[in-house]
Amino acid sequence: MKRVASLIAILLLLAGALVAAARLGVFESDPAAALAQYGGAPSQFIDIDGTRIHYRDEGQGPVLVLLHGSRGSLHQWDGWVHELGSRFRIIRFDAPAHGLTGADGRDDYSGAREIYLMNELLNRLKADRFVLAGTSSGATVAVRYTAAHPERVLKLVLSTVPLKLPAQSKIPAFDRAVFWAHDALLGTASTTVYWRTFLRSLFGNPDVATPALVQRYRVLNGLPGQQQRFRRRIALWLRDGGAARDYPLAADIQVPTLIQWGGAGPVLPKEMFCAIADAFKSTPVRVIVYPQLGHMLVLEDPVVTARDALAFIDTGAGGDSCTAPPPAAALATRISSSFALLRP
Repeated sequence: MKRVASLIAILLLLAGALVAAARLGVFESDPAAALAQYGGAPSQFIDIDGTRIHYRDEGQGPVLVLLHGSRGSLHQWDGWVHELGSRFRIIRFDAPAHGLTGADGRDDYSGAREIYLMNELLNRLKADRFVLAGTSSGATVAVRYTAAHPERVLKLVLSTVPLKLPAQSKIPAFDRAVFWAHDALLGTASTTVYWRTFLRSLFGNPDVATPALVQRYRVLNGLPGQQQRFRRRIALWLRDGGAARDYPLAADIQVPTLIQWGGAGPVLPKEMFCAIADAFKSTPVRVIVYPQLGHMLVLEDPVVTARDALAFIDTGAGGDSCTAPPPAAALATRISSSFALLRP
């Protein structure tokens, strides 16, 4: 009995030491090492209104601007750049509170500030007219940008765009335990366990969450102050109306639009794509559903999704149209534990 008590005491001491270390920032990433690993050529950095933005500007031809999703980085588009780099001048960058882009110079992580920084970056790079593509929350930013600057966008390609949110959320027990332990006890998301769980929950095939991908998400989201900046971004998005504010913006968009959707996506269920496509009342919308893919299409199958996007950009071909949104009851579908972390 004494041995059991001693073992429990040791385990409690180790758990306490782990919690203390986490809350002291032991698991945070080293900025210099992150820069060396993920900020090498062809990466560049530019200061805009006090914010140091990490971006890449590659290739020649018509301009294609790519916007990554929440908790991601410009590296999310590596596969598309490989597929499309010979056809386009491709511009991508780390959004505020993401990747290697530094803290905002005005400590402002609002949607309006993000659109301002994006527009100024494109001005500096002399990208006047372009095709705009975004995935997840980056697709929402693409809608916001097009609504604010319709004269600059030629076509839209939107991957699993969260203009509407499901009515219900059911968190698997294991995911719930992992996220609760990190949030309530450790006070950090900067561990491999956290990011492996996060990524595997988003893919149609969880094996896509390779060790290298998990490491990149852990390192870039574990930079000092990154979690606080991201939470501030979410808080301001909710304050400003969240998806209920974003959805009506699509009604005035007039450029041709393609929506790519993951049929196996746990975050935004397959029943929702027509309800979201219906928001675009002033332009034809094409929808392509990929039955085996999850929420992060551009990571799961960059070859097929990039080639489908290219066909749409070149000729407007591909996909189907939606004539009406599904019944409201179809929206009350379960989503994964990661949904709250993927908001714009």
